[in-house]
Amino acid sequence: MQSVKPALATIRAVSFDAAGTLIAPYPSVGAVYAEVLAGFGIKAAPEALEAAFKKAFKGWKADSPGTLLDQQAWRDIVQRTLHDHCPPEKFDVVFATLWETFAQGRRWRVLPGVLETLQKLTAARLRLVVLSNNDARLHRVLAELGLARYFDKVFVSVDIGAEKPDRAAFRAVEHALALPPSALLHVGDRPDEDAAGALAAGWHAALLGGAESLPEGAFAIASLPELCDLLLAHR
Repeated sequence: MQSVKPALATIRAVSFDAAGTLIAPYPSVGAVYAEVLAGFGIKAAPEALEAAFKKAFKGWKADSPGTLLDQQAWRDIVQRTLHDHCPPEKFDVVFATLWETFAQGRRWRVLPGVLETLQKLTAARLRLVVLSNNDARLHRVLAELGLARYFDKVFVSVDIGAEKPDRAAFRAVEHALALPPSALLHVGDRPDEDAAGALAAGWHAALLGGAESLPEGAFAIASLPELCDLLLAHR
């Protein structure tokens, strides 16, 4: 990490991934799915639904490279998830309920250290944005959780027409902020989409909790407050 510290002084804006970096489903994806299904008289264990969702999402990503996470994409993912749990005749209403449910801030939690970090970086006059492979529901979620106020702009892949690690996603941020790549740092929890994507675009990159899969040129952080301390020490 020592070699990247001097470069931190050039950073003027910080971009954050959303899910897994700033927020997480509450209490979990599987628990929310189980609750919604129960409302339609369908019993399923949260643990089984959690595992099914992870498998479905991974499979969808492999089968749909370059496809943006819009409502139709989520419908496909949920259909794969509930294949063994939901009768076909009930799927449409279950999906509609899940879609609306995950648009609500109460279904998400702010991860530890996030508020502290955003407050300190804002006070230090660093520009903050979100760059997320997500759909437009994220705007409402961040607003209801009280996080939207800290960001100059929230970029979601469905809105900008590109998703990380595509350079076009990072270029959209540069254009909006009128800053060069060297002045931008992206923070996320995915080595491929977040760290490698940012580096390929010429940005700085910090990988949250990812020391073992760290792309060359990025640096690992155990928490967002650790990143905050590093940035403020070089301003």
